[in-house]
Amino acid sequence: MSQLLSMANQHETPSSETLEAILQNDELPLQQRAKIASQILGLNQSQPMKQPELSQEWKNWIVENKLLNVRDRELVQAMVDNGIEREIAQQAINTITTDSSFQESSHATQRLKKLESILEIKRKLTELSPNFGTIERRSRLSREEFLEEYYATNTPVILTDMMKDWTAMSLWSPEYLKTKYGNSPVEIQTKRNSDPNYEINTQQHKQTVKLSQYADMVVNGGETNDYYMVANNGNLEREDLKTLLDDIEMFPEFFDASQTKERVFFWFGPAGTITPLHHDPMNLMMAHVYGRKRWRLISPDDTHLLYNNVGVFSDVDLENIDYEKYPLFKNVRVIETVLEPGEVIFIPVGWWHQVKGLDVSIALSFTNFIFPNEYTHQNPNIKTIETERSQAEPPVSITHNLGELLTNEVVETTDESYLVDEIHPGEPLIISFGFVSWDTPAQFDFYGRTKKLENLANRKVNRILVRDTSNSWYHRGVPGLGSNIDEVADGLKQLIAHISPSQVITIGQSMGAYAAILFGQLLGTDRVIAFGSLSFLESEKAKEIGDTRWLSVMSMLERDRPEVCYSDLLELCKNSPHSPDIQLFYGKKPDPETPGTVNLDDFHANRLNELPNCTLHPYEDSGHTIVKYLIDNKLIDRVLLKTIFEIEMETPTGNQTESLPGTWNAWILENLTKGVPPEQLTTILQQNGFAASDIQAAMDYGQIQHRLVRAKAGV
Repeated sequence: MSQLLSMANQHETPSSETLEAILQNDELPLQQRAKIASQILGLNQSQPMKQPELSQEWKNWIVENKLLNVRDRELVQAMVDNGIEREIAQQAINTITTDSSFQESSHATQRLKKLESILEIKRKLTELSPNFGTIERRSRLSREEFLEEYYATNTPVILTDMMKDWTAMSLWSPEYLKTKYGNSPVEIQTKRNSDPNYEINTQQHKQTVKLSQYADMVVNGGETNDYYMVANNGNLEREDLKTLLDDIEMFPEFFDASQTKERVFFWFGPAGTITPLHHDPMNLMMAHVYGRKRWRLISPDDTHLLYNNVGVFSDVDLENIDYEKYPLFKNVRVIETVLEPGEVIFIPVGWWHQVKGLDVSIALSFTNFIFPNEYTHQNPNIKTIETERSQAEPPVSITHNLGELLTNEVVETTDESYLVDEIHPGEPLIISFGFVSWDTPAQFDFYGRTKKLENLANRKVNRILVRDTSNSWYHRGVPGLGSNIDEVADGLKQLIAHISPSQVITIGQSMGAYAAILFGQLLGTDRVIAFGSLSFLESEKAKEIGDTRWLSVMSMLERDRPEVCYSDLLELCKNSPHSPDIQLFYGKKPDPETPGTVNLDDFHANRLNELPNCTLHPYEDSGHTIVKYLIDNKLIDRVLLKTIFEIEMETPTGNQTESLPGTWNAWILENLTKGVPPEQLTTILQQNGFAASDIQAAMDYGQIQHRLVRAKAGV
């Protein structure tokens, strides 16, 4: 053996018999055999001999079970039973156990267990109170009393005489709403009975009907949970329903009456409606005007017992508790009360509650407190891990799934029309829309650029990548999301709810910019970042200004008009209830193929500048390809850091360069050595946001190094 090691150190060329003897020596571990053979052959140590490797699903399975304290021998045996070599199984467990990331996860799990134990102690102490299990009913409270005794102490309370002066108490009923507002279109939730996750999948259940039709459904449909008008239907934002607020007094000791937009909500439904067990991310009050509701409340101290696997929702249904599936819930104490008309309940932030309508009911909820009412939550997004099991089931082989970590290979080779990257709840979500591509299949956009952005900002971001392979400015839909624009918007809303981000930003260039503004309005996003957008898709208007660039697309959409068509962004934005912050970047230099006195991108930008929520960023020396201009002039990172994270980055000067990091140079050399074509490496570097000049310099350097390596090897 010492002779073999000497050969390895001196890089002597062995005979095939010697190599075969090394590889078949069962006294040595497989990894050591491979290492010795690699040394003898002079292989790059960063490229060990290819060995059988566990799938990522098996690695995740090991991590999950290690965190559940399952013993190693049980894990090895389970893997052997599933056809994995014992040596490979043990080596994988050892590698994961000694990995610094796993050790940090293990430490975090231990700290989490400590927090849970403190919650458990606090829960048991709270139960010693003689008033535990009840909600206090109080007459009118002063601002000071309410703040000191309930708001600041996170304690629920029912107020019994706050609504005596409300005109709504004598007016509001299904018949009154039908008579006065019957012709008003309203949004409701429908087909809830067909979906056990109807509250999570709210976007799939939205439907617009006339209020008169809905009132008849409520009165004549009997007890049902199949349809309900809830807070996220946003009906008080409709101009013809805002006068409902004239029938109430806004509790000036508690609420800011000037802040009602998206903070005051209207509820109207039949007996039998159920709002499943959840907590709200802020404090709220609900005022019952008509009918009764049964409220069931659970303290935040019990959160670790509630199987909170997705967002703010519990898996447990209080109407039908499955204690076999959710055994921890046996230790939960549920507080139950019935709210009568004229009563107001205060639900502090974090308190879990499930609500059932006992009668036809009408109510208002408020979050516009005069006290601070914005909090940061770290919501879970656990889709596959069951909480209670001693050993997780072995995984199956799967392709890319929703929320899995994307790679360049997946982004470049997938046939999907949209992709969702690894999910980070509570972090920003960037939805990028691909640009038009006539000669090659449409590509996803801004994947590599936003990956680089994460490193620059030291922040995680969520990503949804969308592309239109039909080059129809997204008017023919996106496979997997919907067959028309409205359906695509609904599909994206569902994904947004699944991700639970801190903010939503749409981004795109050219066709993607049009889509970014379009869907930014339909989704009500926080911000839109658009590079070189059109403002309309109407051929006659385009001809008037000499814009012939996309006439074929416009004519096609006019000849075969889509089911849903948004041909004028300005009109859409003006009529939309949403006002996202639109940041529009464009070049003022006419492109060679569109000569004339009118700069086309400048025309469209200034047309959109009629919107008060639109900010223009013109660049005198750029044409339509504004993103390429910003990359080549090393400005793109500064622009994105500012618009997404509000981080200022020093403007580069002519003497500054942005070379590739050393790890990327090593990556280039490694892949050239493997025989990967330089063009493929260049494409990947472009996708990761590096400037063309830096890519060329790095590729030249890498090819020189590659030739030196080959020369040393005598190739």
